[in-house]
Amino acid sequence: MGLLMVMTLALLVYAIAQRRLHQALKELQATLPNQIRKETGKPTLRWIFQLLDGIELVKMCIEKTIHIVISGLTTLKQRILGYLGSSVMKIYGLDSQPAPTT
Repeated sequence: MGLLMVMTLALLVYAIAQRRLHQALKELQATLPNQIRKETGKPTLRWIFQLLDGIELVKMCIEKTIHIVISGLTTLKQRILGYLGSSVMKIYGLDSQPAPTT
């Protein structure tokens, strides 16, 4: 019973995130590439997660000072994060400016 509740909650969060992404793309009249590199205004969240793969948090200790760097942020990944909202942009250490539409 508990596993069913967790799965239902996960599907609800997934659906809400996908809907918000589609709304942001529609409001900005923007598109993202799908699996066959065709531009679409309604990509699946599963595909978006695959596009975001490769972003990594790197912690380096240089002369007893810890430096934190986020690597793997391409312009496409930054655009996607921008469509997901300012709170997501803040998590990734990006400015909360509107996402470019190009």
